[in-house]
Amino acid sequence: MSVLLESTMQYLHALAVAVLVGKVVLLSFVVAPILAKHLAPEQFGTVVRRLFPAYYFLGMNAALVGLVSLTVLGIMHGVSSSLVLAGGIWLVILSAESYCRSPLTPQSNAMRDQLKVQEREGVVDPVLKAAWDRLHQRSLYLNSLVLLGGLWLVGLAYHW
Repeated sequence: MSVLLESTMQYLHALAVAVLVGKVVLLSFVVAPILAKHLAPEQFGTVVRRLFPAYYFLGMNAALVGLVSLTVLGIMHGVSSSLVLAGGIWLVILSAESYCRSPLTPQSNAMRDQLKVQEREGVVDPVLKAAWDRLHQRSLYLNSLVLLGGLWLVGLAYHW
């Protein structure tokens, strides 16, 4: 029974890492560039707003599965430094995905809506534009952090 449980936990952990890395790579390097190229900016914004909550939710769930599987493996075999490091990475990923889902995305959407109104009126508040740019940049950094964390987890999987 413990062999089956261990195999299942290793499989779930590998699946969580694959889903995490796959979702970032697919959206960042395939879906978003294609949508940006083929949709008008207004349409692109509408589609992206619908994608991002599910995108971040998928990452949050992958992180939870990764953490649970690592916890079970740690209980079964004892805690090692690589398990602790992997758990820390999963916690960072879970935090980043949760923050991006809420509050970052709703704040960014609200600011973008204000900017659209201002653009139509012909007067854009530079402070608001700079604040939106910072939020957008933060989301890009956090997305990169999640990808790098996922890639690091791929490497750590061979060390426990």
